[in-house]
Amino acid sequence: MAFDAIVIGTGFGGTIAAVQLAAKGKAVLLLERGTFWRSPDPIGLNVGDPFGDWAKQNNMPVQYWPRPDHRKGLTDFAAAVRNLHKFGLYQYSVFNQADILSASGVGGGSLIYSNVSIPSVKEARDRIGLNIGDADYDAARQWMEGPHNDRKNANRGWLNYVVTKIPMGKEMTAADFVSLGVDPAKPPLEQDKDEAYLLLDRSRVLRMAAKQVSQKLGVPMEWNPLELSLLEYDGYKNTAAVKDSDSLLAHTHCERQGRCILGCLPQARHTLNKTLFKKVLQKPGVTLMPRCKVLQIKQKPGGYDVIFDDEFTGKGTTSAFAPKVFLAGGVLGSTEILLRSAREKTLPLGQALGTKFSTNGDFGAFAYKTTKPDKSVLPCYTTRGPINTSHVSLSFKGRFIRIEDCGVPALFAEFVGKGLEVLDGAGASPNFFQLMSATWQANVGEHLFEIPNTVDPKSFQTEAEMLVDTFFFNVMGQDDATGRIKLSGIDGDQIDLGWEQPIAQQKLWADIEMLLREFSSAMGGRYIDLPTWQGLLGKKKLVIVHPLGGCPIGNTHEDGVVNEFGQVFDGSKPAATKTLLPGLYVVDGAVIPGALAANPSLTISAQTLKAVTKALT
Repeated sequence: MAFDAIVIGTGFGGTIAAVQLAAKGKAVLLLERGTFWRSPDPIGLNVGDPFGDWAKQNNMPVQYWPRPDHRKGLTDFAAAVRNLHKFGLYQYSVFNQADILSASGVGGGSLIYSNVSIPSVKEARDRIGLNIGDADYDAARQWMEGPHNDRKNANRGWLNYVVTKIPMGKEMTAADFVSLGVDPAKPPLEQDKDEAYLLLDRSRVLRMAAKQVSQKLGVPMEWNPLELSLLEYDGYKNTAAVKDSDSLLAHTHCERQGRCILGCLPQARHTLNKTLFKKVLQKPGVTLMPRCKVLQIKQKPGGYDVIFDDEFTGKGTTSAFAPKVFLAGGVLGSTEILLRSAREKTLPLGQALGTKFSTNGDFGAFAYKTTKPDKSVLPCYTTRGPINTSHVSLSFKGRFIRIEDCGVPALFAEFVGKGLEVLDGAGASPNFFQLMSATWQANVGEHLFEIPNTVDPKSFQTEAEMLVDTFFFNVMGQDDATGRIKLSGIDGDQIDLGWEQPIAQQKLWADIEMLLREFSSAMGGRYIDLPTWQGLLGKKKLVIVHPLGGCPIGNTHEDGVVNEFGQVFDGSKPAATKTLLPGLYVVDGAVIPGALAANPSLTISAQTLKAVTKALT
C-alpha cells in the first residue's frame, strides 16, 4: 500500500499528526513499538464493546492495566514494566546521572501521565526561545475540547478541575476553588472554614502550606487547581440551552481512585488511544502497526524509507516508504532514531542532534509524618484523588518554580510507607550499613505474621491509612538544558545520556530543596528526599518524568535540529543556512529546547498542531 505519510509513535505528537492527516484524507501508516492497554471493567450503561470487537477483528494486541490496589498489585505492576517484559508499558531508562520514566503503548505518554494540561509561563518559553503563544495554546485546547454543542466530535474532551472529594454541583471556576472554605481574615493555618472539608486533603494542605511559606519568605505564591484531561461529572452542562456534557455521554467520571499513572479502571481519562480509535483507526487508508520499533530513516528520491523491526506481522526487519515522515517517538525514541540515521549516513543531520536535553526541573520529595500544631495527625491521604490536583507557582531567585501535590497509587502504599519509615529511621543521609540496620528494625516482613487487634488502629491498616500523614511533592523548574543524548555502549548502539558538568551541581536543586523543607515544616512534617537523590547506592540521581530536548528547535543546523515548525534541517549544507530536509518533521517533546517548568503535554500539543498545520498547507 502507498502511504502519504508515516507517523512514528502514537503519543501527543503522533496522535495529533495522525488525526490531522486523516482528516485531510491522507493515507497514513502509524508505527508504534508498544501495544494497546485498557481497563477490563465494563461501563454499566454502555452497549457492547466497540473497541474490543475492532481489536479482535484486526488482531490487535491488547493488555490490561495493573489492577490490584494493594501489595499484590506490585506483581501485576512488575509484569507491565518493559525492562522485565518486552512489550511492557513502563520503560525505566537508567543512566549515570539521571533515570527517565517513559511509556510504550498505543497512546504513548498519555497512558501513564497525570492528565495535567496547562500552559507554561511566557517567561519560561522566552528563556529558551520557544515561539509558542496564547493563540497556539488556544488552538491546542480547541483541538482537545471541540466546539460547544458538539461533544461527540471533540478529539479528547473537556479539561476539568478535580480538587474536591466529590464532583461539585455547579460549574466552578479556578477562582471558586481557590476561595472554597477560606476565611482570609485569619492566619494561614486557621483560614479553613467548614466548607473546606470538601477539598481533597492534600489539595487543601498544599494551599494552607503555601500561604504560610509565602508569608514567612516574603515570596508571592499562587495556589490553583490544575486543569486535568479527564471526565468529571458535568451533568449541569447538559441543560436545554447548552446540551454539553462529556460524563453523561461516556457514562463515567473520575472516582478519585488515585491511580491515573497506572490506568483508570472507570475509564475516565482522555487517553490518546481513545482519540485514535474514535478519529483515526476506523477510517479507510489508515494503518496501525503496533509492536514495531523503528530503527532508522533513509532519505530516498521523493521521500524516506522508514526501517523497523516488525513483530506485529512477524516479518522481522522491513521498511515502508512515504514522502512525509513525522517522528513522534518521544525524547529518547526520536533522538535515538535520528542518531542512528546520522551514524549510518542515511540522513544528513547537524551537530546539534542530541543536545539541549532538559530535565524540566523535575524533582520529587516527601513531607513525612505531617502534624497539626497540637501534634495530632494532619491528614493528607496521598492515595486519594487524581495523581496531581493542584499547584503552587512562584518566581524564586530568578527562576520559575511549580510545586504540585502528587498522589501515590494505593498498590504502592505499603512499599512507600515502609520505605519512608526505613529512610526516616536511618537518618537524613544514611550509608549502606545504616540503611540495612533500619530495614531490620522496621521488620519489612511483619505482615506475614500479623494478628488482628481491634483496639489498635495501626493493625491491618488500609492503604489510605498507610500514607495518611505523607505528602508527596512533584516539582518542576528551569534547569540549564546542558544534557546530551548519544549512542554508546559495547556495540555503540545503546542510547546514553550525560552532562559535562554534573547535573546535581546545578543550583536549582538546592533552591527547590530549601523551598520543600519550608513546605514540609509548614505541614508539621519531616522532609525526606527520594532515595535516588540521597545517593544511597552511589552518586545523586534525578528521576525524570518530563524529559525535553535532544532534537531542539534552532535557527540553523548549527544550533538546532528543527526549525520552529518541526522541519528537520539539512546538516550537509553550509553553516548558517536554513535548508530543510523536505517532508521530515519531529513533533514531540524532543523539539522543546529547554525547561518549561510545567507539565509539557499541552505545550507539545500546541507545538505539534502548529507544525502539522504548516505541513498540510
